[in-house]
Amino acid sequence: MQPQAVIESYVGDVIRHLPRAQRNDVGFELRSLLNEELAGRAADAGRPADAPMTMELLTAFGRPQDVADRYRPAGFTIIRPADAPQFAWLALGGVVLQWAITLPVAFLEPARVDDWAYGAAEWWGRLTIWWLSWGLGSFWWPGILIVFTLIAALIGRRRRESKPWTPPRVTDRDLVSRTGIVLALAFGLAGATLLIALPWLAAWAPGLPQPVLDAFAFDPGFLTWRAPWVLLLWAASFALLTAALIAGRWSRRTRGLSLLADLGWLALLIWWIAAGPIFTTEAADSTTKLCLALVAVFVVIDIVVTLRRGPAAIRPPATAPRG
Repeated sequence: MQPQAVIESYVGDVIRHLPRAQRNDVGFELRSLLNEELAGRAADAGRPADAPMTMELLTAFGRPQDVADRYRPAGFTIIRPADAPQFAWLALGGVVLQWAITLPVAFLEPARVDDWAYGAAEWWGRLTIWWLSWGLGSFWWPGILIVFTLIAALIGRRRRESKPWTPPRVTDRDLVSRTGIVLALAFGLAGATLLIALPWLAAWAPGLPQPVLDAFAFDPGFLTWRAPWVLLLWAASFALLTAALIAGRWSRRTRGLSLLADLGWLALLIWWIAAGPIFTTEAADSTTKLCLALVAVFVVIDIVVTLRRGPAAIRPPATAPRG
């Protein structure tokens, strides 16, 4: 087979993977490029180009479909290649974290006695119940990550399409809003004080109606095992905000610690929701768990935004010292 015929066949295979509007231009450009490359190889070899030399060139150039992808217009990207490793670790890590929290609970909580829970007292029965509930259910986490990433990508794409390109303004994303941090600390301390005092509601507000006191009665197991961990996370969060307030900016270390704190809050919220009742009354317990699920969604949003912004901030260039 003649070299030109081999190149024509290759170019035809490439352009058939492209939109019709691109085929003529890409075919002309690719044909010229391959002929020039083949002529250069023939000159270097000191012999006329033949079919084996042509095939060697085309093999090195790539499969027709891969070559077509290089010419195809860039499509809509949900996860940028630079963000893919972080996204994969975050998605898989969230699933593993939920399994690590809920699997021990499945073996420690009392056995279920309803009709479908066959073998609930055996280890394999507990494992089956866990897998059909929290095991498979943990895959909501990668799904919600993709949904929020898709929304963020759509918003970012529309902004890029609606605005012409201009040189980016040099900003310092590490600077903090002192007013915002002070308000966050104030609301956080008020909320922490209220929730810490809530178990002793009957002691410091004995005049409240008994139904109100009953509605806010915590489950003893929750207070003993799950509630104390919130104090550690509150202390860590307050310490991070205070450090950022004093420094006036976020550092790479404090941003990393803040991300770890968010993951800790997410793990704690999932544990609270999954591991049993929070309040003794069913209405208060279900309402509280719904609110905690909404809080978990906001924590997920904050994690996604933090990862998409990246760890490095753009700082103003330092001015040269005057001599």
